[in-house]
Amino acid sequence: MSVAATTTATWPAVGSFRDRRSTRGAPRFRMSVRSSAISVAPMLTKLQQDCATPLPVLRHVADSMSDDIRAGLAVEGGSDLKMILSYVDSLPTGNEKGLFYALDLGGTNFRVLRVQLGGKEERVIDTEFEQVSIPQELMFATSEELFDFIASVLANFAQGEGGNFHLPPGRKREIGFTFSFPVKQTSIDSGILMKWTKGFAVSGTPGKDVVACLNEAMDRKGLDMRVSALVNDTVGTLAGARYWDDDVMVAVILGTGTNACYVERMDAIPKLQGQFSPPDRTIVNLEWGAFSKGLPLTVFDRDMDAASINPGEQIFEKTISGMYLGEIARRALLNMAEEGALFGDNVSKKLSTPFLLGTPHLSTMQQDSTYDLQTVGSILYDVAGIDSDLNSRKIVLEVCDTFVKRAGRLAGAGIVGILQKIEEDTKGTVFGKRTVVAMDGGLYERYPQYRRYLTEAVSELLGPEKSQNVVIEHSKDGSGIGAALLAATNSKQGKTRLAKYYVPLEDSEKHKVEYEVHRLVVNRDPKFTNFVEFRTHKVIYRRYAGLFFSLCVDITDNELAYLESIHLFVEILDHFFSNVCELDLVFNFHKVYLILDEFILAGELQETSKKAIIERMGELEKLE
Repeated sequence: MSVAATTTATWPAVGSFRDRRSTRGAPRFRMSVRSSAISVAPMLTKLQQDCATPLPVLRHVADSMSDDIRAGLAVEGGSDLKMILSYVDSLPTGNEKGLFYALDLGGTNFRVLRVQLGGKEERVIDTEFEQVSIPQELMFATSEELFDFIASVLANFAQGEGGNFHLPPGRKREIGFTFSFPVKQTSIDSGILMKWTKGFAVSGTPGKDVVACLNEAMDRKGLDMRVSALVNDTVGTLAGARYWDDDVMVAVILGTGTNACYVERMDAIPKLQGQFSPPDRTIVNLEWGAFSKGLPLTVFDRDMDAASINPGEQIFEKTISGMYLGEIARRALLNMAEEGALFGDNVSKKLSTPFLLGTPHLSTMQQDSTYDLQTVGSILYDVAGIDSDLNSRKIVLEVCDTFVKRAGRLAGAGIVGILQKIEEDTKGTVFGKRTVVAMDGGLYERYPQYRRYLTEAVSELLGPEKSQNVVIEHSKDGSGIGAALLAATNSKQGKTRLAKYYVPLEDSEKHKVEYEVHRLVVNRDPKFTNFVEFRTHKVIYRRYAGLFFSLCVDITDNELAYLESIHLFVEILDHFFSNVCELDLVFNFHKVYLILDEFILAGELQETSKKAIIERMGELEKLE
C-alpha cells in the first residue's frame, strides 16, 4: 500500500523573463520567421480533437471511476484503484485539545510542525513549523542514520516550545507522521515500507515498520514523543479540512502528483466484511492515479508513457498531474516544429530534451496578457532556445490550453465519479445537501485555467441544481495540520481498548484507575522492571508495539507468573486473529472478551492451554 503515492511538491515559481528585444547586446527574437499558422493548423485541429472532453466523454469517465471504486472495494485487486483502508476511524471534531506535532517526510525536504489546539471555543491557538533539507549522503545511508537525523531535528524543534505551546503534565508528546513512500499500512500507527522511491536508497528500512524506526530513533535521542497516526498527504488534507467543516467528504491532491480519498461507510466495503466489527466510517485512499478507463489519449501521451519508468501504469496521473503536463506539451510542440515548421526551418535541439518544459512554464505563459505575448516568447527563448513570432506563440498557447483543459476536465470528472458512488449508496447525502471537496496542491492552487476547467466540468456533469450543493474549496497546507489533528484524534494516551474488573467499582473510579495505571506504565523508564506497586496492589505489564497489557493483582501474587500469563494471552490473540493488530481488539472486542473469559475466571487463571482455548473459541464461532 502506498501511503503517498503522490506528493504535493512545492510549485516552483518561474522567474521573471527578460524582454530580450529591449536589452542592448542581448539576443533578439527573430520576427522574420515565416508564419507557421497555415502549415500547423491541421496538426493543431487534430490535437484538439484527440484531447476533446465533451459531456459524453466526461460522463463515461465519471461512471467508470464509480465502477472502479466499487470493484476495488469488493475484492482486493478488483480494479485499477487500490482502495486502501487508511485505518482512520475517528475524524477531527473540533473538541481536540492539547499540543500535537506533525512530521511530513515525502522527499529531499521534510517539515516539522506543532499546533496547540483549544477545543471548540479556541480551535487552533497557534502553529509553528520548520522545513529541513535532508543531506544528500543520508539518502544513501542506513535506516538508523536517517531516522536519527530526523529525530535530532524533532528534538531541537521540541525544545523551542514556549509561549502559546505547552504540554500538560504527565502527557507524552504525540506526532502525526505523513510518510509519502510506498507503505503497507497495518494500523493507524504502523506501516511496513515496501520500497524507497524519489532517489532514496536507505538500507535496512524496506520490510520494516517506519513508525517503529522513528519511535526507536526518538528513544535514542531521549525525545519524549510517540507517533499516534501514520497517514498520507491526501488523508491529512481531508482531516485538516474536516476539522473546520463537517461537510467535507472528499479530498483531492493536484500537484506534481495526484491522489484522492473520501469518507466511506465501513459496511460498504465488502472486502473487509467478516474481518472486523467495524465503526461507522473510515477514510479510503483511492490511489486514483492508476485509473485508466475512457481517457482521451494522444500519440504524445502514449510515447511519454512508453518512455517512462512505469509504462502502462499511473495513466490518470500522467494525464492530469503537474509532473507530466509540461512534458506532453513539449512533445507536441517538438512534433509541430519538426513536421509543421512551427518555429521555422531550424528546430532547436534543446526542445528534444525530456521534461525541459515544466507545467509552471505552461501556467506562466497562459497568464501572459501582453499584446505581443512577450512572456511566451521569453520562456521559449530562455528555456528552449527558440526564436518565435506572434503566430507561433499563439499556437504554443493553444497547445498548452488543449492539454490543460483536458486535464482539468478529467480531474473534475474523477471527482464527480467519487461523489456519484457515495450518492448512490446513501441516497441524498451528497447532492441533497451541502458537500465539500477539499483541494490542495500547487497545480490546483497556482494554475487558474486548470481550476476553471475543473469546476466547469463538475458543473456540467451535475447540472445546475445538484452542483449548487457541491462546494470545491482550497485547503492550503491541510495535510500538515491534518496529520497533527489525526494524532490528536487517535491519541492513545489513556484510551482503554479492553478492561475487565473482578471487584466492584463505580464507573468514575474505573476511569480514574485506568488513567492512573496508564500514566504509571507509559512514563516508567523501560530499563526498570515490568511490575510496580500501585495503591495497595501492584501492576504487572508488558508492552507490545503501541499497546500496554496490564494486570492489577494482589501485592503477594507472583510477578513472573502473571508476566508470563500476559504473554500467553497475547499469543492466543495472535493465533486466533492470525497476526493480531490493534484494530482486531477495537473491532472484535466481543471476541476478545470471550477469549479472556476462557483464560481468566473470577480473577483467577483457569486455563493455561493455548490449544484448549483456541478449540473452545472455534466451537463458539460455529454457533454464531
